[in-house]
Amino acid sequence: MKQVCHIERNLACLQELPRVGNNNIKNFRAAKKPSKSRRGTKTQGKGHKGQGQRGGTPRVGFEGGQTPFYLRVPKHGLANAKPKYDYTPLHLNRIQYFIDAGRIDPTKKLDMRTMLVSGLLNKSNIRDGVRLLDDGHTWFQGNINIEVSEATPQAIEAIERNGGSVTSIFHTMVSMRAHLKPEKYPHPPPLERPTRRQIEFYSDPCNRGFLANPLDIQMLRQRNRDLGPVAAQMKQLKLEDEVD
Repeated sequence: MKQVCHIERNLACLQELPRVGNNNIKNFRAAKKPSKSRRGTKTQGKGHKGQGQRGGTPRVGFEGGQTPFYLRVPKHGLANAKPKYDYTPLHLNRIQYFIDAGRIDPTKKLDMRTMLVSGLLNKSNIRDGVRLLDDGHTWFQGNINIEVSEATPQAIEAIERNGGSVTSIFHTMVSMRAHLKPEKYPHPPPLERPTRRQIEFYSDPCNRGFLANPLDIQMLRQRNRDLGPVAAQMKQLKLEDEVD
C-alpha cells in the first residue's frame, strides 16, 4: 500500500474544513488540561496554614516574630527624652520612729550613707537616690538636717517648721556608690555634668537644690520657721476646742 504523505493529507483535510472565522475558532483537543476535582482533600488545594493564610501580606516592619530592628537598636540623642531615675521612697513617719527609738542622732547630718548604716533604708533599694515623702508630716517633731535627692513640698515644710533643713543633692550611679561605700573608692570618681533638666531642678530654691542661691533658700526656710512647729499648732487647736 502506497503511503500518503502527511503534508498532502493535511492539505486535503484543510480543503474540506470551513473557513476560519470568529464564530468557529476554538482550541484543539487536549490544548487545555481539565482541572481535577479537589473535594475531600485536606486544604482544598489552597496550601497549608501559614502567614499567607492569616491576612496575606504582613505589616511593614514585621520580621517573622523576632524582635524588630527598631526595638533592638538603642535610642540616643532624643531631645524630648526625660531620664527616669529609680529613687527610693522615704517617709517622715519612719524617720520619726527611728529618732524615737534612738537609732538616729538628730543632732548630726542625716545623709544617705547614714540612712544606710542605721538601717533606715535597705542597701539593695538605693540605686539613684532617695526621695523624701510627706507621710506623717502632720505630727513630725524631728529637728534634723537631711540630705536627699528630692523632697516633696509638705515634707520640706514639716522639717523646716521644726528648725531643721533639707538639701537636695545630685548623684550619678558611680558617685552614689562612692558615697554609700567610700571604703571601696580610695580615690573619689570625677564629677559628671548634670543635664539641663537636672540643673533647672537643683537651681530652684523651692526644691532646696544645692545649686540654688543660699539667700533665697534661707528666706524660704525662715518663712517656714515662723509658722512654728506642727505639734505646737495641734496642741493649740486642741486647747481651743476644749475651751469652746
